[in-house]
Amino acid sequence: MKHATHIQDRRAFLKTLGILAAGAAVAPAIRVLPAFAAPGMSKTSEQRMLMGTFVSMTVLAPSRQLGEEAIGRAFAEIERQVGIFSRFDSSTALSALNMHGRLNGAPQELLDVVSFSGALHQRTGGRFDATIAPVVNLLERTHGKPDSADMKEALALVDGSRLRQSGSTLRFDAAGMAATLDGVAKGYIADSAADTLVKSGVTHFLIDAGGDIRVGGAADGSVRPWRVAIEDPDKQGDYPAVIEMKSGAVATSGGYEVFYDQAKKAHHLVNPENGGSPQYIKSVSVQAPTVKEADGLATALSLMHPREALRLTDSLPGHSCLLVTSTGARISSSTWG
Repeated sequence: MKHATHIQDRRAFLKTLGILAAGAAVAPAIRVLPAFAAPGMSKTSEQRMLMGTFVSMTVLAPSRQLGEEAIGRAFAEIERQVGIFSRFDSSTALSALNMHGRLNGAPQELLDVVSFSGALHQRTGGRFDATIAPVVNLLERTHGKPDSADMKEALALVDGSRLRQSGSTLRFDAAGMAATLDGVAKGYIADSAADTLVKSGVTHFLIDAGGDIRVGGAADGSVRPWRVAIEDPDKQGDYPAVIEMKSGAVATSGGYEVFYDQAKKAHHLVNPENGGSPQYIKSVSVQAPTVKEADGLATALSLMHPREALRLTDSLPGHSCLLVTSTGARISSSTWG
């Protein structure tokens, strides 16, 4: 999905997780506005290439040593979990599940994400579906122009309720099914990195994982909130919103980010009912307690009518959303901002 210090390129990450079409144009999604450390606080920042994207961490702590050590532990946690969720590395747990249709003794992280994905599948009326992988793979192979019979066959393998979990065992109900956790895995990993920072004694931090933002505490280590600007889908610098945060997450999903076809009609947001991509909603930004929740909900809301999207968001405590339509209209839930 997204180059200044905090505008992150999501192109390679999406390719790693398998939803990037050749030649796709990728736009920045979120910009984090800078702040300076308050007296007595040391600001430490580091950026690494992980998950195929730039992951940045900024922490404010009483000492630089504390900040550096906490960041090191958080990056180590990210690296560990990358080895679980990539579906293009044959050694990962997710790849094993997709290859064999069953996985015994699945790692807890994979079980957590599959469980969350199943709950989100139900809550969104099937809009969010982790088993969309056969359709995504078909769109990639055909550059967004699949044969109707092939699309029908792929859609028959899409049903999030048919990815079963029993204890530490995961299995698909039908041969040929496969999962992609693109919509939530990176968010889950970013949340885990945030937990690691807190356990290391850091309460003032910002994690920017390729445009998915998780914050805690203050931007100056004292009182100043983190300020985040939501990117204009038309890339004209006309930010739809600038929000202030001291906790939680924000993520943006948009059909303007990754395309499978030259006409830019087939993009990475795929309707699990018909394999098509929405054209009216250009971007959805979601604030939520965690990046996992923000990422997953933003994907699902992109596939809904605006009224349905607002109704669902307002029913979820601690969640809010901003929709930008193809006409330029900006529609927000009652608690956005």
